[in-house]
Amino acid sequence: MKTKVALFSLCALTLMAPPMTRQAEARQNSLSGGGSISYEINRQNYDDAQAAGQANNDNNYSRVIINPVLTIQSLAEKNAIGLTYAPSLIYGDGNNGDIYQTARINANWSPTSRWNLVVADSYQETDTDLNNINRAGFTTEPPTTTPGGQQGSGTAGGSQPSQSANNSQLTNQPGRQKYTNNTFNVNATYQYWEDSFFKLGYELDQLRYDDLLGSNQNSDRHIVSTNIKHRLNSQYSLTAAASYARGTFDQAEPAVAGGTPDVDEFHFSTSLQSLTIPHHPLSLTYFLDISNYDDSRQPDTQIHTLLLGWTWEMSEKSNFSLSAGPTYQKSDTSNTWSYALNAGYNRQWSATGHINFNVAHGMEMRNFSGNSNDNGQTEYWRAGVGITQALSENLSLNLMATAADEDIANGISSSHNTTQYTMGGGLSYSFGRWYSLGLNYSYTTQNGDLPADSYDEQRLMLVLSMQRDFLHW
Repeated sequence: MKTKVALFSLCALTLMAPPMTRQAEARQNSLSGGGSISYEINRQNYDDAQAAGQANNDNNYSRVIINPVLTIQSLAEKNAIGLTYAPSLIYGDGNNGDIYQTARINANWSPTSRWNLVVADSYQETDTDLNNINRAGFTTEPPTTTPGGQQGSGTAGGSQPSQSANNSQLTNQPGRQKYTNNTFNVNATYQYWEDSFFKLGYELDQLRYDDLLGSNQNSDRHIVSTNIKHRLNSQYSLTAAASYARGTFDQAEPAVAGGTPDVDEFHFSTSLQSLTIPHHPLSLTYFLDISNYDDSRQPDTQIHTLLLGWTWEMSEKSNFSLSAGPTYQKSDTSNTWSYALNAGYNRQWSATGHINFNVAHGMEMRNFSGNSNDNGQTEYWRAGVGITQALSENLSLNLMATAADEDIANGISSSHNTTQYTMGGGLSYSFGRWYSLGLNYSYTTQNGDLPADSYDEQRLMLVLSMQRDFLHW
């Protein structure tokens, strides 16, 4: 079945892409590629190996991963099409010759200066999630400039509470478990005024495990969304967003694991931004998240959050953002008042050095983590710091540390707490114009109320990669 996960998405994209290619205009085409060879060492020790599904107290392995990459791009004045294919060949620890597939295709069409249509599909087979190794979801990359960016952006809105419609991370999966993830989306944007636009989109997100072990959950999620940004004048702007998501699940041993039942999600937010005070943008934002479950044992939940945001633009290279306000959770069984807090500091101290710090507290409904034990109403603390610095023209260093504390309440299974700390770093050396060599290390320690939640993990990876253009026509 896993080989059929992406068929609907790829077929739909294939049907929609041809109109973009039939433009009677000159095109610029390119073929690029490369790949990497990496050696990965993982050492993972569970406090309760039997509960974690391990034959012994350790989940240790080492392996070589060969990852060729090929990208084709075709650009024209009004449209662009890109296709990337990157299989991974795994050698070591009983996986000799296994092939994991990754493919991405996207098409962008702008029939007029005001309209833009984007269609994309991303398909991946893997047994690890290197981009999400910690619950804090921290990255050492510079913060985004989109209002509500998780890293504390320099915009008036600051950081917003995590919303489950955008929270599909796979966390706390014991051992290596192969899964397939496919995401298809299409959206249309219309700019009707200066700095003012309307957007309508649809997304299909599919998750499939090879084996439904423990609390693993297969899921399908259909999301219809719309948002609008309206520039009132030179000092005020108004944004609003709404989405509806339908999620269906298939989990292992539902009576035992207490998996998440099928759910309808509704999300709404509106924000007023003000630039009346130079270098101190302000915002007032309201969020509403609703989860309605098909199973009455899981109580329907609403979360209301009101945030007042402030950003201090200290200079062109540094800013501080803060947003805070009350949060009210209402369900069939309880009503709870709490608060939301998001703070972030970003500074580029040199042409090649950058530091990023953020801390957040809030409440969220998590329904699509891929692990039913991690789903439910969650009150969290999350913090992280990241540092990047070029040591020379060809050598760069990055360091990171995160901390997270989560209290998860699930109406079907028992509530539990999890804390996690992660630290790590890496060196990257570029040479020979097209080549780079990287060494990355991370250490994670986690403690939780559930028997399988407590473990220590160390991961070391050495990567040799190459990227270059092959052909233009």
